[in-house]
Amino acid sequence: MVIKAITFDCWDTLLDDDVSRTVQRKKYLGQIFQENGVSITANEIDDLFSQEAESFQEHIVRHRKTPNAMERATNLMQLADLQIPISEIRKIADYSNRIALEFGPPVISGVKEVLQVLSRSYALAVICNTGWHSGEIVQQLLEDRDLPKYFSHLTYSDQAAVAKPHKQIFEYTLEKLGCRCEEAVHIGDSEYSDIVGAKAAGMKAILFSGINDKYHDSNSADLTISSYDNLVEIIEKGI
Repeated sequence: MVIKAITFDCWDTLLDDDVSRTVQRKKYLGQIFQENGVSITANEIDDLFSQEAESFQEHIVRHRKTPNAMERATNLMQLADLQIPISEIRKIADYSNRIALEFGPPVISGVKEVLQVLSRSYALAVICNTGWHSGEIVQQLLEDRDLPKYFSHLTYSDQAAVAKPHKQIFEYTLEKLGCRCEEAVHIGDSEYSDIVGAKAAGMKAILFSGINDKYHDSNSADLTISSYDNLVEIIEKGI
């Protein structure tokens, strides 16, 4: 089947999901706790965030949706078994969402060059799971880096009301592009969210391990790449 469309994950596929925002988020949480008379160590905050991340993924499996920043901040408080004013929880959520604009993620090496070439021949789209950062904030990040011009559609899970790996978000995006799933390939860094989800929708799938190499040696993708150097040739030859 000839490839007509290519969809991309965002984090660790287009933008480097480095630790800078997580570090700042944890510092801010500690500050809020201190202001509300709660004593907590850095290790305890680390454990809280790890627990919340697991809960976040479980929520996606059960409900097919990504919790937003307010829901995630509320969950952190529940996991900590703490009661603080909702206004304080909202401050945590707002800060956690907007911190990306201050500590912005870099564009991954080779992304702009390959998008410039691919956009001439294929319909391109982004399929991004949101969470701490809303679709609105991710959109702003992409615009600040001059990336949306390469894409015919950008899908964010908080706006589409469905999240990866559920196949409906892939089907929804391909419908926007006017292509069938079997005519498309998805590129992402997560075996679970990107590869399993895309293949469930009937798409081809490429695992990008250039930033997140967790699944480099064990995945169900049709192909694994660690850089974008040869992506154009790979797509043109067929997967």
